[in-house]
Amino acid sequence: MTLRPGSLRSRRRAEAAPQDAPEPAVEVSWDDLTEAERTALKRLNRGFYPGLSQELGERLTGLGLAVARPDGIGISRAGRELVIDTLLKARLDDTNP
Repeated sequence: MTLRPGSLRSRRRAEAAPQDAPEPAVEVSWDDLTEAERTALKRLNRGFYPGLSQELGERLTGLGLAVARPDGIGISRAGRELVIDTLLKARLDDTNP
């Protein structure tokens, strides 16, 4: 099925899709984050995180690692990639003594 620009279905899909924050101007590494930021990203990677403070959510959003959505703060594509890459690297480090 092809969506025509301006069609009702394409407008609804665009309205429903979360708008990712622009990529951060400077790439953020796992080591650049505080322990609280790391914990929040790991929890956001699993889904909604009701314990996320507004201040921490704004900080992660400012870094491009989270996005503001109608239902709250969610992890961005860059944040998800950072978490997954970090977890995979830790797993590989554990299997290669």
